[in-house]
Order: sequence, then C-alpha cells, then structure tokens
Amino acid sequence: MASHSIVSVLIPLYNQKRYFKACISSVCNQTYRDLEIIIVNDGSTDGSAEIAKEWAGKDNRIQLIDKPNEGVTAARHDGLKRATGEYIAFVDSDDLLPSRAIEVLVGCMEGTEVDLAVGAVTKQLGFIRRHDVDRFHSFPYHQVIGQPELFDRYFVGFYRNSVFPVSMWGRLYRKSAIDKAMRETELFDKDVKHMGEDQFFNLKLFPYLRAMYRTDETVYIYRYGGGTTRFNPHFPQLFVSSDKRLALLDQYHYTPGYKPLFDEYVACLYFYASQLIYDKRGGKEDVIDYFKKELTGREVARRMADYYLQNNPGTKPVSLILGQDYEGMYQYASEQGIQLFGSVTFKMKTMMLRLIERLF
Repeated sequence: MASHSIVSVLIPLYNQKRYFKACISSVCNQTYRDLEIIIVNDGSTDGSAEIAKEWAGKDNRIQLIDKPNEGVTAARHDGLKRATGEYIAFVDSDDLLPSRAIEVLVGCMEGTEVDLAVGAVTKQLGFIRRHDVDRFHSFPYHQVIGQPELFDRYFVGFYRNSVFPVSMWGRLYRKSAIDKAMRETELFDKDVKHMGEDQFFNLKLFPYLRAMYRTDETVYIYRYGGGTTRFNPHFPQLFVSSDKRLALLDQYHYTPGYKPLFDEYVACLYFYASQLIYDKRGGKEDVIDYFKKELTGREVARRMADYYLQNNPGTKPVSLILGQDYEGMYQYASEQGIQLFGSVTFKMKTMMLRLIERLF
C-alpha cells in the first residue's frame, strides 16, 4: 500500500458487552493497517471494559481511556483530544466495519483537498442485512465537491430530511479541518446530547470543509437496536437543537434553511405530543401545558410563527398553532398518535423487532 497516513479510529464504549468484541475485531482486522485505535470507556458497568483491556493487551495500536460516564458526546471529545492521526473515523461500539472500509475512505482523500469522505452503509437487524436505500440523491457519487458550491448548495441538507447524511460514522474526516473548527466554534456542544449530537457536530463542521467526496462502496455496518421503545424521553433535546440551528442560519444568512427548519419543528412538536398521549405519559392538561411552554418559551417557535404569518402555509397543524388553539392541537396530536402507533402494522412490526433483538 502506497500511503502510510495514520488514521485515528475513535470508539466510545458504554455497556456493549454483547456486541463490542465483534466491533473491535472488525476494526483491528482492517486491510489498512496504519491505525491508532482509541477506545473511550465511558463508565461501562457490564464487562465491556474488560473486553477492551483484553484487546489492548494483544494489539499495540489500541489505546484505552477510562472515564466516568458523561455520554457519547463527551467520550468522542475526549478521544479526539488524544488522537494524533491525519484522519479521524468514528465507530459506535455495537457496529462493524467491512474489512476494506478505512482503505476505501483513505483512497478517496489521499492527494486531494477533500476534508470529508462519506461511504455507503449496510443496516443490520439480527441476521438480516440491508444495503441502505440511497435517499441522499442530491449529493453525487465519485465527485469532489468544493467550496463555495459545497456550502451554497448542500448546507440546506442539515435542515431538510433525506438530503444529506448527518451521522458521524460511515465516513472519514481530515483532522486539520476538525481542529480548525474546534478553535473557532463549539463542535461538541454540552447542551446537545442523546439526540441530534451527530447532526450538530457535522452542521458546525460543514462550513470549514474545503471539499467533500462520496463513494458508493459500503464502509459501515450499522446495527439496529433499541428501536422498539415508542416513547423517547430525550426527544425534547431536538427542540434545543432547533434553536441552535436557527442561530447558525442567522449567522450565515442562509435563507434556504428557514422553511425546512420550521416545518421540521412543527412536525417534531406534534410527534412528541403524540408520544405523550399514546404512551399515557400525561393527561390532557399536561400535554396542553407542554404546547404552551414550548411555543411561548423558545426563539425558534416565535420565529416560526412570524414566518408562517408572512408566508401563509395553509396547513391544519400550523393554523392551530397560529390561532393558539391548544384544544385543537391536542386533538390533532391524538389523531396522529392513533395513526402512528395504533395501527396493526406498527404493533406487528414492533413485536417482530423485539423478537429479533432478543434472539440475536
């Protein structure tokens, strides 16, 4: 192999004893050998740390950081501070890398000004594997897309579904771009955790990228897990992220992002209310109180209302918000909850997912 650039692979680890051995094995057995593998044990209590220590004892490329539990954002940050490689790859501790993943991604970046290379992903549930459907059709394969086109055309992807891949895994970063962004902005925001942290990292980093490249070769195997719980207590953190994403639009005067951000905010607002109602996490007055607090206490809510008043979207959920019809909003969220969670199809799918997760 011609290249000898070091790649730092960062793996945050928290209670993944069941899957971590396969994960670390897939990283250590990469065809690209010049790796610095940094495992950040984020206070695991299930024996995961012992597996990490065992592997560190037989592969001198592995460094192990032990720390109290602070969440994946802090773990990634701590790992990055230790990293010395020219390139950075993030791997979740229950996922896998195909054997040529790092080799493919380095090949996309060597000798170019590309600061981010993104590959295809295979999703796995138990014994079932499926190549991820290409929803990101607006970003071409096998082309170096540089500035200013990269920002002007594709930054909106962080504000609209199915336009741009926003995970931190399945890709390779040039460390110098991350270092520059960390000097000038808050890449690892302590207020954004549990939900949206990948997206927010990439959102803040994106303006600092000189160029990006996308390959259709599979470089990551993502394992589904934990997706059978209907209620997510961390969901409101997306509202915190919405305020921060709005501030970035203002900072960059990026007008294409406002409408998709406001549309997404409204959808999330009702979705979480539907969860509360259908999962019996509160009575009617509790849900209405949630609507009132959210819509009167957040900047993105105020700006969303101003935008819709000027542009007249004409949709029922927005009209209810603009009219401050909290009874109507509750009724709409109730109806949505029945459609989302009460169908026979949803219940059967949930049962099957739980069965597969238990077996595998």
